[in-house]
Amino acid sequence: MLYLIVFVAPISNLIHEIGHTVGAKIAKASNILISIGRGKRIIKIVFPKLEVHVGLLFFTAGVTESTREKDYTSFEKLYITFLGPFFNAIIVVIFFGIYQFTSNEFILVFMLYNSWLFLMNCVPFKIKEQESDGFIMLKEIIAKRTK
Repeated sequence: MLYLIVFVAPISNLIHEIGHTVGAKIAKASNILISIGRGKRIIKIVFPKLEVHVGLLFFTAGVTESTREKDYTSFEKLYITFLGPFFNAIIVVIFFGIYQFTSNEFILVFMLYNSWLFLMNCVPFKIKEQESDGFIMLKEIIAKRTK
């Protein structure tokens, strides 16, 4: 359980947020903020046009926010949103391959957590102000079709 909380969850959440970051970079975002965890910020890393914040509860959810002068198109919003879960899916495939050669519980837990992260982010739901990636993508698709 400690392995899951201290290592797997934060690393997997970071991989997911890096997926969104890659999408934002492709869309030429001017500023990107990755936040991992909740609560008081314990780490702040600053790069040009990119900041990474880590909260005290670093094993909980993450979020990526990006801005640029011109609004994102519907298509850009779709691929920025899609790339988060897609990066988790890539990890699942890679770790599934590794697991075929090395039946290791640590590899299995990492693969299963990323599978769960991928699936949960693809399911469209909204809880208060929190929208899943699936909800955001569905909202964009519906908005585009109604125009």
